[in-house]
Amino acid sequence: MSRQQDLDVFVQVVKSGSFAKAADELELNPSAVSRRISHLEKRLGVQLLNRTTRRLSLTEVGERYFNRCLSILADIEEAEREARQYSQQPQGSLYVSCSTYFAYRFLLTKIPPFLEQYPQISLKLILTDDVVDLVTDGVDVAIRIGELADASLITQKLISSRRIICAAPKYLDRYGIPKTPDELTDHNCLSLNAQKTTLNQWRFRDASGQREIRVRGNFEVNSGQALYEAILAGGGIGRVIQYLSQRELTSGQLVHLLKEYEEDNDINYPDLLRAEVWVFSSPEVIKQAKLDILNSSA
Repeated sequence: MSRQQDLDVFVQVVKSGSFAKAADELELNPSAVSRRISHLEKRLGVQLLNRTTRRLSLTEVGERYFNRCLSILADIEEAEREARQYSQQPQGSLYVSCSTYFAYRFLLTKIPPFLEQYPQISLKLILTDDVVDLVTDGVDVAIRIGELADASLITQKLISSRRIICAAPKYLDRYGIPKTPDELTDHNCLSLNAQKTTLNQWRFRDASGQREIRVRGNFEVNSGQALYEAILAGGGIGRVIQYLSQRELTSGQLVHLLKEYEEDNDINYPDLLRAEVWVFSSPEVIKQAKLDILNSSA
């Protein structure tokens, strides 16, 4: 038995007034209850109960121990009651880190219904295109565009799409359309300035195999959303996620370039959230809530 079980047995014996009655309440053999009390007294090095053929009574130290046991067991019951509340209704602070482009394009409209469904959650959204360290930065869930670098993380792929090269008609009308990847060196190519990002690695595939083009431009920014807006405004050529840019591609606001040279790759959106978001209400209590973004459309 555990120490808590020792306390339970001792308290029940005192309340019942006999080993036999306590054994009935606990659904144990009376001799097992008696041995349990003897073992407890031996471990403590004190006598807790005065035993006679007719009745049991507490010693002085036994009475003090009994009162402390009542307090301890009450605290345990209260702690379990509080913990059970989290399984019924998630609550606490949830720290989410998300790339700016994905947040503005997809996530922000999902937050109000999420908070309406879980009113006891306080959501702290951190928008950054840097790759964060979940432990060091105190982040519960991260949504990122790119390859999974840490296999120890709990992840789920939200979307698979291509990285594509595109530009606004305004830019192409003025500077022309590149026909091959090598011609990108003659164009203004915009880039994302973020830690550990892979979005600036412009890889292509042709008859000679896969290769990477080093591009240059007069504008870089640390926000994926700002980069996208600059491309839309005709500032230059850039790489975007096809799925998240489909609306502008369909409307003609963006032109898909160099399709025949695209590398066949997938984009992962790893998170600690899973589509099941783990809500950390305290360092000791972790509970689940759903963030319904998997089956939503942008």
